[in-house]
Amino acid sequence: MVPTELLAIQHYEHLLKLLENLDEVVFKPTVALLTGSTPLKQSRMIRKGIQTGEISMVIGTHSLIADSVEFAALRITVVDEQHRFGVIQRGRFNSKLYCASSNSNMEDAITDDSSKSDAYMAPHVLAMSATPIPRTLALALYGDMTMTQITDLPPGRIPVQTFIIEGNDKGLEDVYKMMLGELEDGGKVYLVYPIIELSEQLPQLRAASADLEVISHQFRGYNCGLLHGKMTSEEKEETLRKFRTGEIHILLATQVIEIGVDVPDASMMVVLNSERFGIAQLHQLRGRVGRGTRASKCVLVASAASSLNRLKVLEQSSDGFYLANMDLLLRGPGDLLGKKQSGHLPEFPVARLEVDGNILQDARIAALTILSASHDLEQFPELKLELSIRQPLCLLGD
Repeated sequence: MVPTELLAIQHYEHLLKLLENLDEVVFKPTVALLTGSTPLKQSRMIRKGIQTGEISMVIGTHSLIADSVEFAALRITVVDEQHRFGVIQRGRFNSKLYCASSNSNMEDAITDDSSKSDAYMAPHVLAMSATPIPRTLALALYGDMTMTQITDLPPGRIPVQTFIIEGNDKGLEDVYKMMLGELEDGGKVYLVYPIIELSEQLPQLRAASADLEVISHQFRGYNCGLLHGKMTSEEKEETLRKFRTGEIHILLATQVIEIGVDVPDASMMVVLNSERFGIAQLHQLRGRVGRGTRASKCVLVASAASSLNRLKVLEQSSDGFYLANMDLLLRGPGDLLGKKQSGHLPEFPVARLEVDGNILQDARIAALTILSASHDLEQFPELKLELSIRQPLCLLGD
C-alpha cells in the first residue's frame, strides 16, 4: 500500500518487469493494481480475485483499506512511505490485516484446532519510510515495531548539499543566482511552495500559481512548469514528462512531488516558506534531487530569522533516523493510543519517551525474554495477574 496513485503505478510496472523472467515458472504470481481511478468493472474483478485468492499480489493506494476489499489469506503486507498515512488510516489498515484471514468463507471451512489457529494468524507487516515521524519512532521504542536502519546511499549517489537562507531581498537574490548557475550548467530546478493560490488569511506565504509569471520573467530563456494537487492525473504526468525530457527547466510545485517523483537529472531544489513544512517533509522533498550522478543542492528559504535554528538540523544531517530523533525532541512522541501526532504522553506522568527511551528498550528486551520462556505467562503467575488487572490480555495482542 502506497499513499499516491503515481507511486502505485511505478511499483506495479517495476514489479511486472521483475516478473517477466518467470515465464517458465508454473506458479508465477498474479499481480493487480487497485487505486481510486481503477474502472468500476475492473475494480470488482480485482476485488473478487483478491477474495478468492486468484490474485496473489496486489499493489494499491488507500483503496486497499476499503470495507469492500477482503483478502483470502493475507500473509504479508508492505506499507511504503508509511509516514504519509494518518493515524486513523493506519489503524483501519491494521484492523483489516488483523481480521483479514478470518472472513466468513474461511470460518465455514474450519474443522479442527490447527486450521483455526491458521485462520486467525496475523500477517507479517513491513512498514517503510525514508524519515520515520516521531510517532513511528515512539512506537518502535515502545516495542510495537522492530527497526532496521539502512544508512548507506544507493551506489553512485552523491550527498545533497543543504543551505538555509532567510527569505529577505538579499537572500532571494542569492537564491536566484544559485538557480541561474545551475541552469547554465544544464541542471533542472524544483521550486516548492506551501500553497497553490495566494491566501488572504496567510499573506506571508508565496503561492505556486501566483509565482509562475514572476519566475518566468526572472529566468527568461528557460521554460517554467506548474505541478500541484488540483491538476488531473493526466496533466501531472504530462508536466513531469516535459520536466524529465528537458522541455521544462524550472518546475514550480507544491508538496505533491514529495512522493513518487523520480527525475535523476534534477539537481537543485528550493523550498520557499520552508518553516511551514515538517522536518520529515523537508527531508523527503530533499530526496527528490541527488538521484543521479550529478552533485545537487537543496536550499531551504525561511520567512523569518526565528525559523532558521529549527531548519539547521537539516543542514547538518541527511540521516533520516537522526532527524526523526531531533523531531522527537522538538515535538514529543504523540498520543500512542489516540489521534494526537505530537505533544508529550499523558500516560507517562514520570518518564518522557524522548528522554528516557533507553528504559523502554531495556523493558522490551526483558519482556521478550519472559515471553520466549513462557508465551502464555503461566510460569509467571504474579506478572500475569498484575497485567490482567491493568489491562485485559488479548489472545492475539492488541
